[in-house]
Amino acid sequence: MSTQPNVVFDAIYEQGFQLDEDSRGWYQRHMKLVMTLLVRDEADIVRENIDFHLNRGIDGVVAIDNGSTDGTLEILEDFSRQRVLKILHEPGRDYAQSRWVTRAAEYARETMGADWLLNNDADEFWTTPTGNLKDAIGETGANVLHCKRVNMIAAYETLRGDWAGELVYRVADPVAPRRIKNFYVDPLPCPYFYFDLPSKALVRARGLVSVAQGNHDATFGETTTPPEQAAVEILHFPVRSMEQFRKKIVQGGEAYRANTELAPRMGWHWRRWYKMFLEQGIEAALADSLPSRDQLEADLQSGVVLEDRRFARLAKQMTDTVRG
Repeated sequence: MSTQPNVVFDAIYEQGFQLDEDSRGWYQRHMKLVMTLLVRDEADIVRENIDFHLNRGIDGVVAIDNGSTDGTLEILEDFSRQRVLKILHEPGRDYAQSRWVTRAAEYARETMGADWLLNNDADEFWTTPTGNLKDAIGETGANVLHCKRVNMIAAYETLRGDWAGELVYRVADPVAPRRIKNFYVDPLPCPYFYFDLPSKALVRARGLVSVAQGNHDATFGETTTPPEQAAVEILHFPVRSMEQFRKKIVQGGEAYRANTELAPRMGWHWRRWYKMFLEQGIEAALADSLPSRDQLEADLQSGVVLEDRRFARLAKQMTDTVRG
C-alpha cells in the first residue's frame, strides 16, 4: 500500500475494522502508539519505565513533568535529546491529572500523529503475551481497551530501594474493594495493595475529548463504542522505598487537598495516608498499605500471595544489556 497511513486509518475506521489479512498486517505495522507519562520526582524508576515501553511497541512518549526536583527532569531531557520524547511542563500543585493528560494526549494526536494512546504512570509497566503492545490493540473497533493492574508488593519492613528485586509478590485473588464509611480512620480488611484496583485504559486518539482522572477511562465525541478487555497486564510498583512512599504521600495528600474540583472520595487512599503520616508517621501508612513480614510469610504459605519474579528477570536482562 502506498496510501498515507492516516487516510487508510480513516477508511478502516469507517468500515468497522473488517480487514483482510494483508490489510490487517499493514495496519499493525503502521499504527502509531504513543505513551503519555505524568511524573513528579520519579528518578528511581522513570528511566526503566521509558526504556521498557519503547522496547514493547511504543513509538514515542509525551512526558508531563509536574515540577520534579530529584533528577527526573534531567532523565527526561536525555530521552528528549534522543528524539523519542517530548516534555510538557505542568507545574500546578492541585493534581489536575485529567486536564494535564488530556492536553498531552491532544499533543500526541495532533503533533505526533498518534492513533492510540497509553496513558501511564511511572510505576506501571504494561505487558503482553507477545511482548508488543500493538498486538493487544489488533483491529478492535472499540475506542477504549481496559487493562488489568496487578500490584507488586513486599513486606514493608524489607524495602531497601531495590524495587525490581524486592517487589516480587502478588495477591493470587485480589480482594474486591468495598466502600469504607470513614476513609480517614476506618480499618481496612486487608493491606490496601491486596485490593483489586481499577483497570487502566488504552484509548483511541481519534475523537478523544478527555482522559478521565486516574487514566481509567476516556470520553469521546460523536462515536461511542463499548469498551473491550485487552490482553494486557499492568505490573504496578507503588511502594518502592520508605522515602519514596513518604514523598509520594506528602505530594499526593497536599495536591488532593488543594484541588477543590474533585469529589472528596477521589484519591481517598492518598488523603487517608497523608492524615496517617501527619498524625502517626510514615510507618503507620506503610503498615496500612503493605503486609508485615510475618503476614507476608503466612499468606505465602496459605496461597493468598504468590511469588512472581518475571519482571525481576526482565529488569536484570535490561540492566545486563545496558552494561554489555
